[in-house]
Amino acid sequence: MNIDDFNEVCVVGWGASGIGLVNLLLSLGKKVKVSEQRERNCFSPEVIDSLVKAGVDFEFSAHSESFIKQSQLVVLSPGVDPVRSKAIKAILSLGLPYIGEIEFAFLLTKANCIAITGTNGKTTTSHLTYQLLKAKRKRVFLGGNVGIPFSSFVLNTKKGDLVVLELSSFQLETIISFRPQVAALLNVAPDHLDRYKDFREYLTAKMNIFRNQTKEDFAVLNKNSSLNFEKEGSVKAKTIYFSNEFSDENLSAAYRIAQIYGLTKLDCEKVFSSFVGLPHRRQLVKVINGINFVNDSKATNPSSTIWALKNSKGSVILLAGGKDKGLDYSELVPYLKSVKKLNLFGEASGAIMESLEAHVPVQKFSSFEEAIAVSFSQASQGDTILLSPMCSSFDMFSNYKERGDRFSAIVNSF
Repeated sequence: MNIDDFNEVCVVGWGASGIGLVNLLLSLGKKVKVSEQRERNCFSPEVIDSLVKAGVDFEFSAHSESFIKQSQLVVLSPGVDPVRSKAIKAILSLGLPYIGEIEFAFLLTKANCIAITGTNGKTTTSHLTYQLLKAKRKRVFLGGNVGIPFSSFVLNTKKGDLVVLELSSFQLETIISFRPQVAALLNVAPDHLDRYKDFREYLTAKMNIFRNQTKEDFAVLNKNSSLNFEKEGSVKAKTIYFSNEFSDENLSAAYRIAQIYGLTKLDCEKVFSSFVGLPHRRQLVKVINGINFVNDSKATNPSSTIWALKNSKGSVILLAGGKDKGLDYSELVPYLKSVKKLNLFGEASGAIMESLEAHVPVQKFSSFEEAIAVSFSQASQGDTILLSPMCSSFDMFSNYKERGDRFSAIVNSF
């Protein structure tokens, strides 16, 4: 696909990647339209007004054929389901070509891409990989699902640069020619089953990361995984496994990627020693009267919460709940020995209670704030109050960051 062939482009889905796409398209001299199913008041009026002045047309509360049909190309934001959404039905009925944000940006870069995906750990591994490579090379970029759209910086990249991209399954659904020099798949556990019909469809999306690689590229895989990724899909690249090179699999994966670019284990150890972790990922917020408050808001599936429980000290009061993604909460049962109380909030609280009430004392709360306050009253010295929701945040918050920030603010008010 040659981007120069398309002068009128419609961005479907308005969010961080949508803003990055619009600004990129404007800089390329394209006529830009934005179609978004949410209402206008969900977004910053200042940003929208400034883009309207720049010539961007907006449609809110719909994905209508009449609005989209004037375009020559559609670029989908990751939140738009390319199989089942109303938007894709409109696009297909109009016979318009469409691609995803990652694919669009990839067509504009001459840099080599390092793509990292997995159900859990991909954000931390991406940051670690970026920091390792920055220690030896000047021109390294970080983007993708970390909150920095590839499209927002792609025009600054040039041949010889490295771009580290965290990619979600949503972003991988719409790739066509995207070919990372290094592709890493950390792990796969059931997730996003509110979007995918089953685990197999979710796994297929993840495996797309290897689709366009050749024997000149590298595939970094988890030796400890119960899945044989090479059999699950066509892995044509040179295979490198990570295992127990370090105490944490995220460190081990980043180390193996860094090795490809000439870094030694000693180089990596120096960077790892100064890495303090990322917000909302088993982040210690505060210790009050010997009670540890830990923000693990990024845990949006049971396997993430299992990891948090396995790495928690002392007795745990677990705060969980949010938007139900159709996952199996009973996976937690073997890991509940340290949990003395499970306090639930949000839309999924009923489903979680039904799965776990036979194994641990459970209580439901009508508000997030009440769940935290009561947890504090129930905790004793040496306990950990762990926010590890197992669910997405969209029933009560804009994203997991807002949920984690709210938790931290409440804790700091005690």
